[in-house]
Amino acid sequence: MTNRTKIEVADDGNPPLTLEYQVMSLDDGRLNPRTVTVCREDPVRLFVNGHPVVRQTMSPDNLAEFACGYLVSEGIVSGAGQIEMIRIAFPDVSVTVTDFDDGVLLRPHETTSSGGVGYPSEMPGNGRKFGSKTSVHRDTIFAAMTCLNDYAVLWRETGGTHCTVLFDTDGSVIAHAEDIGRHNSVDKVIGKALLAGIDPDHTFISCSGRMPAGMVRKFWRSGIPVVVTNNAPSAEGIDLARAVNMTLAGFVRPPRMVIYSGAERIRF
Repeated sequence: MTNRTKIEVADDGNPPLTLEYQVMSLDDGRLNPRTVTVCREDPVRLFVNGHPVVRQTMSPDNLAEFACGYLVSEGIVSGAGQIEMIRIAFPDVSVTVTDFDDGVLLRPHETTSSGGVGYPSEMPGNGRKFGSKTSVHRDTIFAAMTCLNDYAVLWRETGGTHCTVLFDTDGSVIAHAEDIGRHNSVDKVIGKALLAGIDPDHTFISCSGRMPAGMVRKFWRSGIPVVVTNNAPSAEGIDLARAVNMTLAGFVRPPRMVIYSGAERIRF
């Protein structure tokens, strides 16, 4: 797969990801001055063919990747092949899309627990299901969760981000991203993979944070068949994963995991 999306940056760059603050810290019963590093969060406005789509607060990096991942994972476009150009003029991200029905932006918005604003299109349970034969060994999944911590650089520095990493089935890293929002980190990783022409059917994704229905929909729309997290899913997230035959595992902390759906894709 190849992708010909053109990316244009119209300014000198985005704001820094972190800032330093002077604080007072209580340690062992004593107050001491110290310097701490804190994550920034900035509002980013996403437009499609001139139409406003969403105003999202996020870590101010990987904005082109966010735009691509968000549009696909929220069902606004069917794939990265529809995206001709992404132009970044912070805080605005403007996307030019072909074969686009502007009416999708006029439909009622669906506020999801993933923290984003979705647009109802094809819904899990009423449409396609994963038929993927992709399988991953349990040891590869455990290694991926350890690797998640390795790529959580900002989290180790600030304690204020979520991390998402996409792997091939052998455990090689395809893409990774951190963001103050777990939904944003997921969109950025999905966008990186799609813009690079990666076939998501032969991948699995490891992420931090809860796995509610809104997150499961993102992976379903993006075509990623195996999802693992170090946290819990919601009941609705489990039901959706089962409805679309997605593999969903939570509380993945070596040597244990809980498999809620699609256990046949995990080799033991």
